[in-house]
Amino acid sequence: LLLTGIGSLYNAFVSDYPNFVIARTITGIGIGADLALVNAYINEVAPRASRARYTSLIFIMSALGAFFGIWLGLILTTPAAPFPLGLPFAVAGPMFQGNGWRIMYGIGAFLALVGILLRFQLPESPRWLISRGRVDEADKIVTGMEDRARRKVPDLPAPAAEIPVQAGATRIPYAEIFGNRLYLRRTILLVIVWFLGYVTVYAIAQGLTVLLDSLHYPPPESGMIAAFGTFGFILTAIFAYFYGERLERKLWLPIAALLTLIGGILIGVAGPNNFAVAAIGSIITFFGFNLWVPMTYTWSTENYPTRARATGFALVDGIGHLGGGIGILVIAPLIPTLIASLGLTTGPIVIFVIIAAFLIAAAIVAQFGTATRQKRLDEVSP
Repeated sequence: LLLTGIGSLYNAFVSDYPNFVIARTITGIGIGADLALVNAYINEVAPRASRARYTSLIFIMSALGAFFGIWLGLILTTPAAPFPLGLPFAVAGPMFQGNGWRIMYGIGAFLALVGILLRFQLPESPRWLISRGRVDEADKIVTGMEDRARRKVPDLPAPAAEIPVQAGATRIPYAEIFGNRLYLRRTILLVIVWFLGYVTVYAIAQGLTVLLDSLHYPPPESGMIAAFGTFGFILTAIFAYFYGERLERKLWLPIAALLTLIGGILIGVAGPNNFAVAAIGSIITFFGFNLWVPMTYTWSTENYPTRARATGFALVDGIGHLGGGIGILVIAPLIPTLIASLGLTTGPIVIFVIIAAFLIAAAIVAQFGTATRQKRLDEVSP
């Protein structure tokens, strides 16, 4: 979070493009590291029957942040215009003049500071403490958790049978992963899943407005349709919170892929000059391609032992983001050409079939992974 805040604050004051890129790189490093640490922490302290539920709760906060961030960005960085070409109450000047974008990055830096202060209130993960031989500290934290739980549930269930685990790390985390055939196989599978999934996610993130522009929507209206997709982002996070534990993690991926495809086809069928249907399609699409994220976050952390959990997650998620590069640099730029050659009716549908195909492939690969739902972490990843 400190790196994220420094990068955002740097962004708020940059005066040229090279410094802008440097600031964004610093921010990206911070966000990437934080993503691994937060997901590892949540899964280590959550009850075994609620790991996906608590990960989804964090995802709700992420969705709300994205929602308010995007709409606040529209207010601060775009000129006022009648809806749906813009927001009548937007405050930027003509040609996006003003310091709205700097204010956005300043807000990001402030929120990072708030997050840092709040995290000082969090207890350390008992699992991590035990993996480092700090058993007394872990016992103190668990005792405190039990005392708080007894205020609501006087008779706590008896502890489950003890599972022999490795008490401490004997090697660095990467050696634990690459030197163990079980975790190496899991890593390869998860890298493929994340890589393919991120192709879909980033192709939509980069290419949706490009596709809408190619359908002859005015650029501001294209941005507004994409902004409506954030409602799907929030809805899928809430859905995952209430229903994520109903199915095995990997079974949610084909459902997410199907919904992504349905939403995309709806946008394609809507064609040009049909804002309402395109906005509904955008909401469904965002619901679909975000549904797999909290489930795969949970699943990825469950696939590694405590001594290498954060490292394992960072590895598969980090390498997987290379797929995002494919989505941005290869898939999205092809959209105008495909629409020009296939037409305004067939082109958008073909494009979304291609984009969703990567998430469909990720869903197929995921079915070869291990089942983790309702299992103890030390049972899944000794």
